[in-house]
Amino acid sequence: MRTYVAGTVCAVLLGVASLAQAGQLLSPPYAVKTRGSNVGTKAACVIRNTEAAAATVSVSLITNNNDAVGIFDFCKQNGQPRKLAGGETCLVSAELSGGPNGLNADAVTPGSYVACKVTAPNVTNLRGTLELAESPSHGFDVYLAVDF
Repeated sequence: MRTYVAGTVCAVLLGVASLAQAGQLLSPPYAVKTRGSNVGTKAACVIRNTEAAAATVSVSLITNNNDAVGIFDFCKQNGQPRKLAGGETCLVSAELSGGPNGLNADAVTPGSYVACKVTAPNVTNLRGTLELAESPSHGFDVYLAVDF
């Protein structure tokens, strides 16, 4: 009987501990190519909380090169992941510049890839969009938007 009780207690504790783990939401990676001479690319990750309850989110843009320069990060507050109220949206954006693995890569060397990564206690009710736009532009003129 003691073994049965001990096994049940362990199973319950492991089940509760697994609920405390954070979830992750990833966009598909997108290969970025230059669209013209003297034209760069800006990337943005837009996250929306569709749940009524608040959710603390950690949002980042992932690239395969180190030449991404951050523009805005409205998903942090005082350097910490931000708590999004129900229906609230936040945005992280960066300029994707050239470089050894950058936008001007030749046919042999792969070019840049960009993706969005979101970590939260529960990602079930989070929705995201990876957006790409030309730089310089007269605003954030999106030429590609991928929902995830």
